[in-house]
Amino acid sequence: MKTFSSNNNLDTVPEVTPAELARAFEAGDRIQIIDVRRPSSIAPVGLMPPGLNIVGSTLLGYTDLGETGVDASTPAVVICARGNDSRVAAHHLNRLGAHAQSLAGGMTAWMKLSVPRTVTPPPSLDRLVQFDRVGKEALSYVLISAGEALIIDPPRDADSLLRYIDDEGATLVGVADTHVHADYISGATAIARARGVPYYLHPYDSVFPYDGTQGSVEFQPISDGMSIRCGRCPMMVVHTPGHSPGSVTYIVKDTAAFTGDFLFITSIGRPDLADRTEEWSALLWTSIQRAKSQWPSTLMIYPAHYTSQTARTGDGVIGEPFGSLLVRNPSLGISSESSFMHWIEQHVASFPDAYRTIKGINVGLFSADDREADELENGRNECALGG
Repeated sequence: MKTFSSNNNLDTVPEVTPAELARAFEAGDRIQIIDVRRPSSIAPVGLMPPGLNIVGSTLLGYTDLGETGVDASTPAVVICARGNDSRVAAHHLNRLGAHAQSLAGGMTAWMKLSVPRTVTPPPSLDRLVQFDRVGKEALSYVLISAGEALIIDPPRDADSLLRYIDDEGATLVGVADTHVHADYISGATAIARARGVPYYLHPYDSVFPYDGTQGSVEFQPISDGMSIRCGRCPMMVVHTPGHSPGSVTYIVKDTAAFTGDFLFITSIGRPDLADRTEEWSALLWTSIQRAKSQWPSTLMIYPAHYTSQTARTGDGVIGEPFGSLLVRNPSLGISSESSFMHWIEQHVASFPDAYRTIKGINVGLFSADDREADELENGRNECALGG
């Protein structure tokens, strides 16, 4: 959006940080959102409810708060792309009688926010932290055991994860993706280069799925049954294809499973992101049957995404025993492959064009600067089928 201007001093405009706003939403505070971007720039995001969309230049033309639709009795947060135009808009709204704050850093900062949530670790781990990227509804994990750390499914901006590891006095020994992501740019390759650690990825996901072009990322190949060690914790690789050919689940001693986009709490990873829906659906069916036959009901499932705030436990963590998923997740109750294929046909839908570009970036075939990457990652994930 073209920046609009005001001659008024903006030094006194109150701001709220993404972390503060997230805490307010999670506490149930009543807040009205005023988005001053153009409609074409707006996409649904996680945790934040829909609000009023008033293009900034239009808002500045109002001389009475009643014209805006903003409730003077309810705190308001004004949002733009990067936190500049929203300060002007919040200042103007407050002059008209509103109680408005500007979101510091704008939607760009909201989409990068990762909220750490401590998870009760399995016996072989000393620390397990789920980093919840609330705007994207994406989850990353830091595992620490005996002074060594491993990261699973890191975002592009992984500073908060690395700071946590450093603050704990641990040494990063590896970074792993459960699959090549389509909805966000992975930080794994950058972390691996910067810290001199291996990047673990299944080789089936090292190619661009739309035409089979081999990617250029450097990685440590993993395979079914392989073990990755972090301190005293061996983590087993289980190949669970379907969402992608190289999708894997990392399992810690039959106690915790990091399922990526294979299994979510109330849904499964969609198999239709590369125009190979029938082939990948068959793989997904096989992976589900293997899990149902081999995984104990007590195995804790920690996915890479969620589709609803109802997936949270009381402490905000996304994760439940596999036995609970067998009850809550309708796709896991389907009894025949033909019925499963029919169920998928009923639930497939379009997905953002950006996903093709993001896949290409994640296998090293395309590139994007920070601003382009922010635009590609705009909006919540659309990786789930059903749920």
